[in-house]
Amino acid sequence: MRLVGPATVVSVAYIDPGNWGSNIAAGSHFGFSLLWVVWLSGFLAVYFQYLAGLVGLSGAGLLDLFEARLKRFKPLLAPPLVAMVLATDMAEYMGLIIAVHLLTGAPLDVAAVFALVDVVLLASLSDRRALFARVIGGFVAVVALSFLVELWLVKPPLGEVALGSVVPRLPEGAAVVAVAIMGATIMPHALLLHSHLTHGMDRRVHMWQTLANLLGASAINVSMQIMAATALFGRAVDLGEAPAVLEPLFGGLAAFLFSVALFAASLSASAVSVEAGVLVFRYATGRRFSAAAARLTARLVNIAPALAALHLGASPVEVLVYTQYVLSLVLPVVMAAAVRWSWRMLGAAGRAAALAGTVFVTAMDLYSFVAG
Repeated sequence: MRLVGPATVVSVAYIDPGNWGSNIAAGSHFGFSLLWVVWLSGFLAVYFQYLAGLVGLSGAGLLDLFEARLKRFKPLLAPPLVAMVLATDMAEYMGLIIAVHLLTGAPLDVAAVFALVDVVLLASLSDRRALFARVIGGFVAVVALSFLVELWLVKPPLGEVALGSVVPRLPEGAAVVAVAIMGATIMPHALLLHSHLTHGMDRRVHMWQTLANLLGASAINVSMQIMAATALFGRAVDLGEAPAVLEPLFGGLAAFLFSVALFAASLSASAVSVEAGVLVFRYATGRRFSAAAARLTARLVNIAPALAALHLGASPVEVLVYTQYVLSLVLPVVMAAAVRWSWRMLGAAGRAAALAGTVFVTAMDLYSFVAG
């Protein structure tokens, strides 16, 4: 059975720069306390990606159904979906800028120009679906291998890892970071995109592809937070500073692999997120967009704020956390749509799990407003 397919493409959403930012913030500030959040978010993400793919098996993706069945709500639905695309692009672009800066030593302004390489990648691969999926799978493999070596180098305390994984804790000030982890893992643009990629697939193949690709990506996501909690806790380290902290503690290999993995994750996530951007811009405007046009539209909106944030001294990790927080606010709408249009294909247990997941994410969003 082929395991490379639509789920391979969307799996990169689990390891994009937003995940790096939220996991580094969680690990460096709260240690292993939020590890349970990333585990739970990973399992929820796998299930809801499966539901979104189920919707698409019949040939109509979620945005097609929004257009056909919820047209009168389009003025309410379109703006947050466009904000989702812009927030996602901001995260990918920020990750690419930092990765290019770390690997080449180029100033941030110069790195921002080189970081437009994702547009070139899109132009060469966007119409070659099989090759696109294999290239994305290759990038995910690079990130996975890098973090396996990182974990071997930093040697996390297994007892603390186990405790943080199974004991729910939410320290003071951790609510926004916890919600950002959810938004970075159960990504609304990945749910939308998956529903538009599975047309004509066999349901069993879709299930196994989803499990194989997304459980693997979830494990990488967990390893990020374990590495950050082990190596960076209490250091208030920003994304671009992490290699400089890792090198004297764990050697040059740890610092180099961190930078390479960030570049691979950012580039692949950027290439995938624009696929969702094409669909959202088409839904919002009623016009067709090419991949390059969608990427340039989002990038032109984001390039000035990204550079301004860096030059004004804003922390890249904080920027990434808040982009993922924006995504988490859009998430309940997309999750509810996936549940609504896959409902008849689920048994009683599946329906209960879908409702519980949607309620949990919505409750966490509301709690974050109150707790701050």
